Amino acid sequence: MHSMSFHGGVTETILFHGWRIDNTQGMIGSVVGVVLLTALYEGLKSYREYLYSRTTFLRRNQHAKSRHALLFSGLHLFQTLLHVIQVVLGYFLMFIFMTYNYWLCIAIGAGTALGYWLFAWEKSSNENTECCS
Repeated sequence: MHSMSFHGGVTETILFHGWRIDNTQGMIGSVVGVVLLTALYEGLKSYREYLYSRTTFLRRNQHAKSRHALLFSGLHLFQTLLHVIQVVLGYFLMFIFMTYNYWLCIAIGAGTALGYWLFAWEKSSNENTECCS
């Protein structure tokens, strides 16, 4: 049974029985993997926001398409698949955090920061601020 309080150490089972670690090298590798997984999650989130804004623009220019055609379009199906992947990745990250191992929790925080820095930098530009124009 896992501890229900924050703890350190290098002995953990992460997500699956096959992802068991019991030494420092395993923890370091897992921390790097979790940072990359979290950065990927942030990248996927930013990419979905980009696709949404792009398709909103396209939808405004395609008044003739029916709701049925839009619902079953390849782009909407692709966005649906990306949504499912994002939700599953989010749950995996939540379960990793729920190991309460502070090394893995820090890795999720660092991965979130790295991913946001790499993929959401456009949100900081003055060109995207609608409040002040």
